[in-house]
Amino acid sequence: MAVPPRPVALHDITVRDGEECADVAYTTQDKVRFAEALANVGVRRMELFLTVPGWIEAVREVMARVRAGLPLDLYVTWDAAKTPRVIDLGVRHVMVWYRCSDVYQRHVLGLDRAAILEETLHEVRAAKTAGAHVNFFMPESSRLQLDVLRHTVEVAEQAGADAFTFVDSLSICHPSAVRHVVSQMRSWTQKGIEAHCHNDFGLATACGLAAYEGGADAIHCSVNGVGYRAGGSALEEVAVSLEALYGVRTGVQMRRLRWLSETVAEITGIPIAYFKGVTGTGGTRVEQWGATSKLIAAGERRAAFAFEPELVGRLPEVLIGKWSDAVAVEKKLAELGLAASAEQLTLILNRCRQAGLARKRPITDAELVELALENGASNV
Repeated sequence: MAVPPRPVALHDITVRDGEECADVAYTTQDKVRFAEALANVGVRRMELFLTVPGWIEAVREVMARVRAGLPLDLYVTWDAAKTPRVIDLGVRHVMVWYRCSDVYQRHVLGLDRAAILEETLHEVRAAKTAGAHVNFFMPESSRLQLDVLRHTVEVAEQAGADAFTFVDSLSICHPSAVRHVVSQMRSWTQKGIEAHCHNDFGLATACGLAAYEGGADAIHCSVNGVGYRAGGSALEEVAVSLEALYGVRTGVQMRRLRWLSETVAEITGIPIAYFKGVTGTGGTRVEQWGATSKLIAAGERRAAFAFEPELVGRLPEVLIGKWSDAVAVEKKLAELGLAASAEQLTLILNRCRQAGLARKRPITDAELVELALENGASNV
């Protein structure tokens, strides 16, 4: 069923959720660099934790750049002892956490639901009194019965909450369930509805998009999917999917996504996965070019790709190896300034396939030149 395109915000949690990742540690300089990169790409929301040492320095440095014109809204997690200090620095967006799970409330917090909810509502009122826009953030809200979730939303709205985030902390919802719950929440309030999904089953991006279909006003996502455990909805995947599949104008500069992804990989030390469609190396690499060349000649280039690589600032890359065809080899030879007859091309192709299989990888340009010259190719 088609979903009419409508505005939706991308709420970046690369830093906030990334600080929950056991293999990542950000310096203040990293956070500032990322904030500038994020704004450069066109994402306007970024969240920071106030739990890791250096939090006040990071907020101070980011907000200094916001005051100087950086187009970014900074969100922080509510902490009665810390948040007033960052509000003094100009922060106006606060995430007030309400841990929803009965099991967590009983065994970790040691309190009953009513007491924890009342304590959280007090935090909402305090944040509103301080002049903040309050996002009522509900970890494990995917475990609640709908009537309990509805009551929670209603009393939080009465306390002053400006938006509500459905959080599937442990990835227990499949996409259709996320869509259903978000659509229900959408019917209970006119306030903002947001979704925060995790990737333990590899469904975070799908769940984020399902939340959009259900009426969410914002999708929480992170560059390269960086986050707690298996991470979350990948910003680059969500952005391209919204644009290409749903017709949504996100405001994101698509051609800069690979650069943003590389920046985060450099900061975190965690490489971009090869099979990531938008930014991964494998997404634009092919060994065959025959069918694609025919589609291009027919004016149907778009039919050769899920989305044309240039959309995200990339180019198709033809590699020569065990599965290459003659058109691919001919194309690569031309790029390298070589030409071959049809008979020579057949010999070169067979040698390339054998070499790729023997080496268990594509052959390099230098290896291709050597094989081509050995089998009769000549310089153009």
